[in-house]
Amino acid sequence: MGGMFDPVHNGHLNIALGTQQRLQLDRLALLPCGMPVHRANNLTPAVHRLAMLHLALQDYAGLVVDDRECLEPAPSYAFNSLQAIRRENPDAVLYYLLGQDAFNKFQTWYHWREIFGLTHIVVAARPGTTAEPGAELSGELRTRKVESAEEMKQSTCGKIFTLEMPKLDISSTMVRERVSRHESIDDLVPTSVADYIETNGLYTAEKNA
Repeated sequence: MGGMFDPVHNGHLNIALGTQQRLQLDRLALLPCGMPVHRANNLTPAVHRLAMLHLALQDYAGLVVDDRECLEPAPSYAFNSLQAIRRENPDAVLYYLLGQDAFNKFQTWYHWREIFGLTHIVVAARPGTTAEPGAELSGELRTRKVESAEEMKQSTCGKIFTLEMPKLDISSTMVRERVSRHESIDDLVPTSVADYIETNGLYTAEKNA
């Protein structure tokens, strides 16, 4: 499951746990982006984002942190990460989980067509987003889309599956904005993450200035 995780919040956990259960995954790794190429590089340093992820996942068996992109000094590309993961798991059925908004821009990703040769794509339908893929991606969607998780399990990669998730309208932006206004985030993130943010002074107006 890729993402910025700046910070990780209850919406991320809801999607991860729901996907793990519904697809009956042996393991689900959260893969934070190290150096993004599709947005301004104003991310909170990786050391903090990784620390918050470890805190958030400590009570959930089967959810793990994959820190490979944060350890690389070069820009982060999903294709490179998935190539490495496939080399490490040559015979596994792999799934790459991303939100609908990210999938709508998938055809702008580095070597996006080749990604289908590495993994299945699972699109988590999130509140407020609609399916608006471009023409090229729509063509792939027509030939690769399946209607059930069982259809994906018949091969190790190459399919697209949309997973409808319960409505939980939370975003990292919402968390950051609340912190900057000195408002409670107890309903948005795990207690351990809220404590970490407060202890380290993250997302305050002074920190963001």
